[in-house]
Amino acid sequence: MRSNKNTLKHVLSETFTGLIWKIKINEETGVMGIESRNSDLKQVAFSILNFQSGKINFKEKTYDEIWNLSLAYIGKENLIINGYEHSDSPANKGIMSVRISDGGVNWQKFNVSLNHVREEGLEVYDSKIQPRKYFWIDHLSAETIVSPDQNTPVRSSIILPEVTDSFVVPEFIIHQKISGEFFFLSYKNIRFISFHEVIDNFMHQRLIVYQEDTILLDDILISGIQKLQPEAFFIQQNHLFYIRNKKELISYLV
Repeated sequence: MRSNKNTLKHVLSETFTGLIWKIKINEETGVMGIESRNSDLKQVAFSILNFQSGKINFKEKTYDEIWNLSLAYIGKENLIINGYEHSDSPANKGIMSVRISDGGVNWQKFNVSLNHVREEGLEVYDSKIQPRKYFWIDHLSAETIVSPDQNTPVRSSIILPEVTDSFVVPEFIIHQKISGEFFFLSYKNIRFISFHEVIDNFMHQRLIVYQEDTILLDDILISGIQKLQPEAFFIQQNHLFYIRNKKELISYLV
């Protein structure tokens, strides 16, 4: 279904306990993996939802290692979660494969570390062996596989806005003093613009979607801030995605 002129179709609003830290999308299935982090509890959680159907497979699921984990890849059937030695070190340690259907663990390897993620498999190494010797394992089974002839990067058709300081805000958009650069994107004759406004010595980040001289969406992404925020929004498969207050994922069909 496509939106008609001067309309947006609201698809998704999902709020998480932790801050939305990372998002991975499988383009073939429309499934989205979300990593959320609660710094007070030192807890990282993972969620799976289908942004096309709205189905949530599981939400904010945690594992035995509750903090030093990060979402690395989402396939058709599983998530690959990368482990770290500790929070102050970027050194990899351990890999876990999690089922997309229910969040259950397919396999977990503590003796290998992740080097690269590809469609064909995972390039890994044993961190205890020097110099490093890389080899490939299968996403689903963790069995050793032959090194692929061609390393195909994980595909992505995500459309990101242009960052610019030369955008001229249309006269019909009333705004306060603007600080920093603009995030701008034109898609299907619809324009998307995000910027920071200064109000009483604080800022808020605003997202406006408009077509010709009609505003289709005007939302505050975060308010009461003193630092400029990056990565305001993106488009994937005709869906606009943005995060409100760092914890709520919003989507519209455009």
